[in-house]
Parts: sequence; C-alpha cells; structure tokens
Amino acid sequence: MIESFFKRRQALAQIVSTPAGPHLAGFTAELARDGFSYWVLRTRIQGAAHFSQWSGRRGISTEQLQEEMLGGFTRHLSRCRCPRPFRHSKLYNIVATAGAREFVQYLRGAGVVRSSPPAMPAPEVLPLVFGFKEWMRRQRGVSERTLQKYDRVLQDALGTIGSDPSLYTAEKLRQFVLKRTRGASRASSNCLVSGMRMFLRYMIGRGECRSGLDGAIPTLPMWRLSALLQYLPAADVERIIAACDRGTAVGLRDRAGILLLARLGLRAGDIVAMDLNDIDWPQASLRVAGKSRDEVSLPLTQEVGEAVQEYVQRGRPPLESTRLFLRMQAPWGPLQRVSAVSALVGRAIDRAKVDAPSHGAHVLRHSAATEMLRQGATLQQIGVVLRHRYLDTTAHYAKVDVQRLRDIALPWPEVTPC
Repeated sequence: MIESFFKRRQALAQIVSTPAGPHLAGFTAELARDGFSYWVLRTRIQGAAHFSQWSGRRGISTEQLQEEMLGGFTRHLSRCRCPRPFRHSKLYNIVATAGAREFVQYLRGAGVVRSSPPAMPAPEVLPLVFGFKEWMRRQRGVSERTLQKYDRVLQDALGTIGSDPSLYTAEKLRQFVLKRTRGASRASSNCLVSGMRMFLRYMIGRGECRSGLDGAIPTLPMWRLSALLQYLPAADVERIIAACDRGTAVGLRDRAGILLLARLGLRAGDIVAMDLNDIDWPQASLRVAGKSRDEVSLPLTQEVGEAVQEYVQRGRPPLESTRLFLRMQAPWGPLQRVSAVSALVGRAIDRAKVDAPSHGAHVLRHSAATEMLRQGATLQQIGVVLRHRYLDTTAHYAKVDVQRLRDIALPWPEVTPC
C-alpha cells in the first residue's frame, strides 16, 4: 500500500531505507483505516520515517523511541536541512510531528516499543468528592456530564470553605453560594445550588456534617412554569431536514441525527451514546437510555428508519466501533460530546436560513413535543415519548400554543373610576 503514496522510486527507496522502513507498511494501513486523505497520510508517513532517521543518527533504535523525544525532533524540523523527501514547509512540520507521534503509538501497540505511554496528569480529586460522585453515580444514576459539573462546584467549595465538613456553618455556606451565584446564569446557579445541597446531604448521611445544614443553602427564585420553551414551527423543521445534502456522507449522517431529534424528541446525549445494537430492525424499534439510565423502546418510524439505514449503508465510515454516529473527518471515531450534535444542528439551521430562537439540538426536541401537542397528543403521551420522570416537566408544553391560551383566557375586569 505504501507504494501508492510515493510514485517516485527514489523517494520511496529513501523512505523505506530508514529504520522505520520495516514497520511503515502496517503503519500506513492503520492510517488508511482511520480515513486520512492522500496528502495527509503521505505526510504522516514521511514524518514517521524522518523521525526514525533523525533518532537513528543519535544512536536511538526504533525499539527505544518515546514521545519525550518529539520535542527535540520538533526543534530539528524548525532548522531542518535534510534532503527531500524529508525537508518541506512549516505546514509539513506540523503534520510530520503528528505522524511521528502516531508512529510511536503504533509501534507500542504492535509490541515493538516496550516503554509505557507518557502519563497524563490526572486532575486532583479530593476523597470527599470522589466518594460523593461514586454515590451519585451508583445510587442516584446521575449522568457523567452532571457529575463533571458538580465536580467543579465542589472543588471550588472545598477550596473556599474548607475540606472538613464538620467545621461548616450555615453562614459560610450561604456566603459562598450567594457570592458564586451573583451575576451567574440561571443554569450555572441551579447546578451550584443542587450540587451543594446533594453534597451536604451525602455528608450528613455519613455523619461527617452537622444535621440540617443542607437547609442553609438558599433557594433560588424560580417561578414554576414561568418560561416559554423555545421551539420551531413544523415548516422550519422540514426546511432544516431538507438542508442536509443526501449526496454526501456528512449530509447523510446529519439528516439521520436531525430526524431522530425532530421526530422522536431525543436528546443530544442520546445521539452521542447511540449504538448500532440499539436498533431492532425486525421490530422497527430503538432502545434509548436517558438521564435516569432506564432503558425504553421507542418506535422507529419509516422515515427515520430509512434515513438511518441510508447513513449506515452509504455514509458511515467503515470503522469497527459499533457506535452509530461517527466523526466524518480523520481520524474516524465516535462522536464524543453533545456539543458536536448541537454543532451539526446549528450548521443545518444556518444552511436552511431559518430564524431559530436557539441553534442547539434541544430546540428540535422542544419542537417535536410541541408538534405532538398540536396533533392532539396528551401531556402523558408526550411525557412517555420524551422520557420525563415527572408530569410537571411535561407541563411546560401546555403553554406553547399561545392561540389556544388566548381562547381560554378570562377577560381582565374593567375598573370603573369612582
């Protein structure tokens, strides 16, 4: 395979004559599986060969290569006077360094390099926070994303108030919460208040904190059902779906994901976590585990099923991973963050030139629920589809049809002046 990237025999001979030569065929095949383009893959091979040549001149064998040597190699590239095919532009230097790093990782995976990979500095986690997160994870089924938010809150709290809960007072707790919520968004304030309250209850249950201190956390002023949910009219949703180009792999992926969001009311996290094995094709159903981690089975409609099938057959990269939605740029791999799903929705909204109140994935979930309500579905039925644990959550959608609210609203009494 490597021959197809170096048409000039002289260049190919120089590449394979380096100490990396015996391993470049396997390295090339692995890069090709990751979906790199022709020129990026070629430059990475050059970088791997260049790195092995540079280290070989210093008496370092291929078996001794380590990531710690990449700093010296980068400095060499900045003043490199090696003959072609090794010496190139500054842009080459960036890709070549990436190729050298990936070559070391490949050699380690193949058992050629025996050294351990460089240890990533793990963030310091206090034992109290670690125990709290484990309890929340196992006993409450809280998602990892929420635990990450709580982790930041508690690290800040323990660094400010102190790491000994037995010394906490209501005054210290209130001052910390009020100071941190002043000027903060409603979402971050909610996270701080709920995280602190849950942490204090955990500490009280363990006997490490004075009973009743969880009541010292002030309640934020939140008026129930006060906000109108952001959603899109059905016509705008159809324009967003139509804006996905079915002639490209990216368009097929985006269309499948957007249809799942807009028709089944899924969350962005559901899209990220979705697995090929979650789809039951004979039964036309989709298994989804939401925030509560309770699995439910949702019907896979003809339109959505065909879009997912088309993406899998024509657009999905040939990767061994069973995750359904993958990155379409090399290196191929599963989507990792919900922000990636919101980003693809935002791009589709921009392409459709829709004036949307929000460019995130959740606006499609709200739009799906709103459309179900207008089609005559009850709040209980909508709550089942959206996997709400409490009917109060679904009750927000009772306000979205403003015209109906106008029809049932009582007239404001006139005041007759005395």
